[in-house]
Amino acid sequence: MKLFSTLSLLSLLFVIAFSSFKPQQKHHIKHEIDEYDTLNYHSMVVSGVKLGSNYGTILEKLGSPDSVEKEETPDANLSNQLEVYYYGKDVFLIMDETVSGFELNTDRYKIENLGDLKVGDSMAKVKKRFPNSYKLRDIDNSVEDWITTVSVQFGTSDSFLEISLQNDKIIKLETVTDDGTEE
Repeated sequence: MKLFSTLSLLSLLFVIAFSSFKPQQKHHIKHEIDEYDTLNYHSMVVSGVKLGSNYGTILEKLGSPDSVEKEETPDANLSNQLEVYYYGKDVFLIMDETVSGFELNTDRYKIENLGDLKVGDSMAKVKKRFPNSYKLRDIDNSVEDWITTVSVQFGTSDSFLEISLQNDKIIKLETVTDDGTEE
């Protein structure tokens, strides 16, 4: 019995002694989910032409294109016709008579709602305006002068404004969908 009392007393002392030690709090590092910067697709204005507007706006603001290429889309349920308007090296996409996207390769046109962002602007301007997307940039080092692509998401869609940079300058601005086709 004396042995049982001694063991009980030692156990009690052991529990009291160790319960007075406060365990160290684990430091939980909150990892931010990597997210792109976002834009409102319908607020995009390229040299006076708002995305989502009627194709007449592009003719009014930019004049007649140098050439037009018409394509029937494979899925008539989604749209009836895609027209590609070429203005020199720059391209505007018209889907069912609505301005739906662009590919800018020269400094002729600017994205007005993004501080007049245009081809030729510096990487610093992109980095400052889209810090999250810049952190997630894609670098293609398969070419002699690396090309960096910064993607800015349109809302929660699978469409993006892609900004291609080379030698610290913007070389292309374009709208794309996740599968790589133009918007």
